[in-house]
Amino acid sequence: MQDFQRNATVQDRLLMMIGTGLGGGLAVLIINQLPIAQTTLLGSLLLGSLIVVCAYLSNRVLWWMTVGAIAGIILGIAGVMAGHLAAEKEPLDLPLRLTFVGTQSLAGFLAGLILGRKVQHAHLPTLKDFLSSLSALTVGLFAVVVTARFVVEGLDPARTLSSRLSVSMTILITLLAIPGAVGYFLAERQGNRPRC
Repeated sequence: MQDFQRNATVQDRLLMMIGTGLGGGLAVLIINQLPIAQTTLLGSLLLGSLIVVCAYLSNRVLWWMTVGAIAGIILGIAGVMAGHLAAEKEPLDLPLRLTFVGTQSLAGFLAGLILGRKVQHAHLPTLKDFLSSLSALTVGLFAVVVTARFVVEGLDPARTLSSRLSVSMTILITLLAIPGAVGYFLAERQGNRPRC
């Protein structure tokens, strides 16, 4: 699977796009229907779980569906946060912000610990491939959402949405990635220690 990008047939690429679209689209639709507190908790749980699941899938279509779902959840949570801010409701209160920080960080750390203990197999993508694929899909979904807003409502609403989504996604990804990297390197280092 590590050479999938180079060895993919036209049918593989088509299945990859369909799987990614289904996974990402379903995740965005489900997450966007929830209030912000439930989105935070469910999104964190799903992100951590799907990151681990994705590391063990060998079926290309399922792998891309899972990566698409992860990108969709990231965009969905960011969309709910952006919508909350746009509705000019009270700002996110401190307990909700702390819950968000705690659940995202814990999900990232636990996923990193589990991924750091994973044995590399030829049929699994490397962590680098996973992160670059996820990054590309997230940026692609972001672009589609902002462009759709431009087509439907015009430039100013699209610009406002882009700004709010960008801030929300930056916070979300940072809270997930930094603890995830710490967990990954701790588990990897622990695995490389000689046992007594």
